[in-house]
Amino acid sequence: MASAVEAPATVAEGQTSHTLNQAVRPANSFGYTREQQIEALHRLREPFAPTEIRYLPRIWCRACKSAGWNGCQQHPTSKCQKCKQKMPRDGHIDLAYVGHAEATNRLLNVDPFWDWEPLTVDERGLPQVDGYRGLWIRLTVCGMTRLGYGHAGDKTGGDAVKEVIGDAIRNAGMRFGMALDLWTSSDLEIIESGGASLESDAPAAGQSKPTAAAQEQSGPTQAQGAVDHLARLRAQAQECWGNAMSLAQIVLDAEKHGVADADVPLKNGRVVSFRELLNGQINALDKAAA
Repeated sequence: MASAVEAPATVAEGQTSHTLNQAVRPANSFGYTREQQIEALHRLREPFAPTEIRYLPRIWCRACKSAGWNGCQQHPTSKCQKCKQKMPRDGHIDLAYVGHAEATNRLLNVDPFWDWEPLTVDERGLPQVDGYRGLWIRLTVCGMTRLGYGHAGDKTGGDAVKEVIGDAIRNAGMRFGMALDLWTSSDLEIIESGGASLESDAPAAGQSKPTAAAQEQSGPTQAQGAVDHLARLRAQAQECWGNAMSLAQIVLDAEKHGVADADVPLKNGRVVSFRELLNGQINALDKAAA
């Protein structure tokens, strides 16, 4: 009986073999010139049409969150004209985003042979999620590969699997500049500070300093937000301590949020910065791989 022969992978199919804890992917431009890659990056960054943009409501007011759908005394609920949902007026913001279908359509228009693959796989060869049920992926467009991270929130089952893949693709696409203009710095600051950034540090002329109750309603301080973010990054670093690419992404995240120089005590009594700790492990992993 003739034995089955596996067809060789084509350029269109991209990478087909997966190994556990993949850290390094050989550079491969797949025949694209540098000029073609630059043109592709420009096309990825083109603004999306208004009909392709959706809005995701996010409540930043702590009092509104405690009051549920009724809102707090300062922010009564009403139907929002952007997200079309009943939300606390002025107690929430609407984050503009593009859906999975719109993101996929943009990728296909730029590179019909675009591909993605999980950063790690399990013993069955399926994409492996981390301790937060999130998925790290590699997105390849026109021979350029960048990392992305997806999470399904509170969803479970098959819907969670589809959501985490779509979220990871959109996240990696943003690293190419796709839909980056929709994430304004002010929106991100409001979300990450719990609304504290909406309050001025110094009161304007003729205005009194906000009361303690008002400050409590504005959410946690930025300093506390930085501490919480550092704690999350440290937990993520511990989860993927053996993956150099994931640790490098965490370093970039820490630098973006200003916590890369935070002190981290070691078991031997030394104190190093968070950046120094991760870069030391990245160098050790690179040497071991070499």
